[in-house]
Amino acid sequence: MNRPPQKKIFILEDNKTEGMLLRLCLGAIPGLSIENFPDGRTLLSRIDEEPEVVISGLSDEQDLDLIKTIKSITPNTEIIVLSAQQDIELVARVQETGIYNYIVKSEGCIEYTREVLEKLFGLRHTSPDTLS
Repeated sequence: MNRPPQKKIFILEDNKTEGMLLRLCLGAIPGLSIENFPDGRTLLSRIDEEPEVVISGLSDEQDLDLIKTIKSITPNTEIIVLSAQQDIELVARVQETGIYNYIVKSEGCIEYTREVLEKLFGLRHTSPDTLS
């Protein structure tokens, strides 16, 4: 039986615990291949693999520049920003780049990120109790 190719998800998270938690929770969605990256340089060294989605934090202008670089190299890659940053001006600049999936880190943000991915790919997670 041939399985469809897995959708490649890159997670850029400098907090190792948060990155692993996100990977574990999103791993409940079938059909995804998820990799964590501790920094932008490491992620960019593999961007030629053209992931379908990059989930990235956003703490300052440098992160915004990285997101712009990713979009310029792989314009078909969807970007989801998952950040504690609530600076309205910075969020507006993110949206000016055409990125509208901006999720503020809070209770429930991983579940919402999972829902965004499921809608994006038309997928369902394996168990409704995964995050309960």
